[in-house]
Amino acid sequence: MAVKRRAGGGTKRRIGQDDGRVVLPTRSKGRRPEFYEDPAVDQLFAIVTALTAEVSVLYDRLDTLERVLARTRALKLPDLESYVAAGEVADARVRRRDELLRRVFAVFEAYADRQTAAPR
Repeated sequence: MAVKRRAGGGTKRRIGQDDGRVVLPTRSKGRRPEFYEDPAVDQLFAIVTALTAEVSVLYDRLDTLERVLARTRALKLPDLESYVAAGEVADARVRRRDELLRRVFAVFEAYADRQTAAPR
């Protein structure tokens, strides 16, 4: 992926698509949304959200590794890449993901409840 420097210091990344000349900005326009009074809490919320997404993906990947290994007794990348969770496996992953989100974000919900209940 080529990175093209623009006058003014910003960068744009070239992402290949059809003719290979699609150019996307590296920063979004506008301000970040604010949900809490303290901007540090918003930043922490963004960090926790990103890390939770990564952990969820890792759980699914580990589950896939375990299932493919149990089924084939060998580990081959094409087997992992072509694996599709379906039925009970997909349902179990959704339940696990929902539980992870509930546990992680319960702290933020409690914080938000305290903020709205506190007199200003």
